[in-house]
Amino acid sequence: MNLIPMPKKMTKKEDCFENTAVKPVHTICDERLLKAIEKLPVSDSGAELYVTIANEKNEKYVIEIFRNKITLNAGSERGAFYGIQTLRQIFKSGKIPCCRIEDEPDFKYRGFYHDVTRGKVPKLETLKELVDMLAYFKMNSLQLYVEHTFEFKEFADSIERTGYLTADEIRELDRYCTENYIEFIPSLATFGHLFELLIKDKYKHLAECDDYKPEQIFWNDRMDHHTIDPTNPESFELIKSLLDQYMPLFSSDKFNICCDETFDLINGKHKGMDTGKMYIDFVCKIADYLKSKGKTVMMWGDILLTYSEQIDKLPEDIILLNWDYRAEPDKKRIECIKNAGKNQIVCPGIHTWFTFCESLSDSIPNIHNMAYYGYEFGAEGLLNTSWGDYGNPCSIDLSLTGICFGAEKAWNVKSDEKSFFERIDSLVYGFCGASEHIRELSDIQTNLTWMNFVLEYSNKVYPKKLEVVLPDGQKLIEVHTRCDNLQAKLRDERWEKDEVKKELIIAVEAIMLMAEILCEQNGISVKQKVNMDDWLKKYRAAWLAKNKESELCEIEKVFVNFRNIHNS
Repeated sequence: MNLIPMPKKMTKKEDCFENTAVKPVHTICDERLLKAIEKLPVSDSGAELYVTIANEKNEKYVIEIFRNKITLNAGSERGAFYGIQTLRQIFKSGKIPCCRIEDEPDFKYRGFYHDVTRGKVPKLETLKELVDMLAYFKMNSLQLYVEHTFEFKEFADSIERTGYLTADEIRELDRYCTENYIEFIPSLATFGHLFELLIKDKYKHLAECDDYKPEQIFWNDRMDHHTIDPTNPESFELIKSLLDQYMPLFSSDKFNICCDETFDLINGKHKGMDTGKMYIDFVCKIADYLKSKGKTVMMWGDILLTYSEQIDKLPEDIILLNWDYRAEPDKKRIECIKNAGKNQIVCPGIHTWFTFCESLSDSIPNIHNMAYYGYEFGAEGLLNTSWGDYGNPCSIDLSLTGICFGAEKAWNVKSDEKSFFERIDSLVYGFCGASEHIRELSDIQTNLTWMNFVLEYSNKVYPKKLEVVLPDGQKLIEVHTRCDNLQAKLRDERWEKDEVKKELIIAVEAIMLMAEILCEQNGISVKQKVNMDDWLKKYRAAWLAKNKESELCEIEKVFVNFRNIHNS
């Protein structure tokens, strides 16, 4: 049976289940469980399904499949919900062996973190589909990364340009998450990553680098100059305003204040001063304010690890989100927070930033190792991250392998990885070999990333020259040829998840198009295979099917203007 995550213990018997549906026999009253059971194949002629729930505080469940009945015994309603997800997957397997499954998670916190700020703002229905998927794979938390993509009053004059989520959409998503046993935790930039706020005339004086002038593509500016001055009393009042508008929309008792990558502190107004104390003091102000509202505070741990001697000044119950996206993460970072006596959640990434398709050579070892180190040092959980640098060109459909692998490792750290790709091909893509195609494109794009293409474009049109590594002519031709061959293979295949195949073809063509434009710029002969106007129409249609307009035009602008440089 192809299951994700793999259960902890499964004992198969000789007989097989003799039905294709179930007839629930239970006394469950919880509406969430009743809705979950409705997603099973239910029939009056089905085998009897008995669901019992103990009054325990765990997520254990035991499934026994007999020839003509199924029992699900769970320690709690949550455990029953996860047992039902396992049954849903089992019924996709065709012939079902009689068996006994005993299962429970390794981490109590199993989250997914999705960037809805840096270019792409999903539609509500897309976010609900994401919740459905997370629940199906036994995840129990969702966070959306927000800087300016919410209808804050401070952004009233700019949110139409960047795209945004409404208060009603957040409330509805919170309700939907609760229905699926998922905690929807607010996450908001409150210290660094406030570029869109601090470039406004009204707030420029609050920026650490208040003499900033645009000199490179704005995606880089947005990442380079974004820290608020923690010593100005107006800064805290501004952050409180954002918190007060956002916090009431969520039922969660937690709040992620982010506070990561505050690089401007050591380069701006306060260069040479005790920036460690400034950082901690401002973080504690924000944390204390939220604690006064009954919230447990989460925050990224990267800056704190550079001021490790200051960690003990934070509130005792703060939860540090310890990220490291390298294939071989630094184990000492996780050990450091454990030794400081703080709660932590390890945060790997699905490596979709900078690219049109997830990078499996980075994400798989990163998620694997972060899960193991987190488990070794007693972390509370795993939060798998999806960032959107450079306009967030990668679709969620081309992030599924990393999302599912993160779900697998959050539930079962020691699961059998050798069978994972076979299981995801069957359970998610509906085509044997789909993940191999994704891995192939992942390998091709290591030679030509969207980020480096953007940086090369920036160097041609902006005064600041950025370091960029591009393939030589021979490698560009090789990239183009490999994409052409992959596209030919994909064209005639039939995937159950056809929308993923379509997105994959669009991503293949994107990389071919980048190669063609760079060849044109450098006088390298290569046969044009992608009509840019046609590709832009396909990309726009795929984007708008699941997302708001947001900053789609910025991606389109790079392609059009880059080609025009050569033609002008």
